[in-house]
Parts: sequence; C-alpha cells; structure tokens
Amino acid sequence: MRVLVGGVGFRFLRDESVGPYMADRLASHARDGVEVEDLGYHALGFAQNLQAREPYDRVVLVAAVRRGREPGTLDCYRWDGELPPPAEIQGYVGEAAVGMISLDGHLIVPGVLGGLPADVRVVEVEPGEEGWGEGFSPTIEGLLDEIEEAVWTSTLP
Repeated sequence: MRVLVGGVGFRFLRDESVGPYMADRLASHARDGVEVEDLGYHALGFAQNLQAREPYDRVVLVAAVRRGREPGTLDCYRWDGELPPPAEIQGYVGEAAVGMISLDGHLIVPGVLGGLPADVRVVEVEPGEEGWGEGFSPTIEGLLDEIEEAVWTSTLP
C-alpha cells in the first residue's frame, strides 16, 4: 500500500504549526510504502504534485484547525469527499492562488482538480495559543505523542 502523510500549515504560528512539525518529526521514521511531506504550500501546488505522481492508495493529512472546539481536541476521521458549493470551492482556489494554506483547501482543491485517492484520512487538533513564534502551548505539547500515534494508526491497512 502506498501512503502519503502530509503536514499542513504554516511554520512559526505556535499551536497552528502542528502539521509542519509533525512532518519533520515523522519523516525520519517513515517505513516502506509511507512517504512524509511538509505540505506548507498552497493547495493548487498540492493538487498538481499529486497529479504528477504515481497514485497513492491513501493520503493522511495532519493539521491544527480552528473550529471552535476546546483547545487540544483531537479529531481523526476519514474524509467523505463531499465538496461544497461552487462559490465556496472558488474561494478555496482563490486562497490557494495567493498562498494561503489550510487543511480544508488541501482537501477541497485537489478534490475538485483530481489527484486524491478515494481513501483520505485526517488527523486534526484544535489549537490553543495564537500568534507568531516557535513552540507549542502546554496543551498541544502534551498531545504530540498522541497526534503522532494517530497519524501512524491512520497509515495502517
């Protein structure tokens, strides 16, 4: 089975940097069939890169996403592939065109343009502290091992 693990997000945004941090942390432990990549770039580029590669059997995305939950809430799920209305899709394409990076954009844009396999898993955490800088809040720091385990579990057949 061929799996891509992608860490989505911007670096140096404290708790919101979980995706790129996890990509760095996981890359040295990748095993046969699993590739790890920092997806700290726009969703249009991600869609193009997926289309240019041999197809993956599964993609696992890890990111911090503000959805109004309690900070530190960890949510692991299989993406259903449902796309929003065309106007909302265009918004994500526009965000990607100007360099914005978001988990939802990395699902929706390649979901429309192609490249994602049918099996897409997501590991997302609700961040706490906002702002520029390195390091995580104690809440997120205490979850890093659990986030890593959730990602590895998501790669298993």
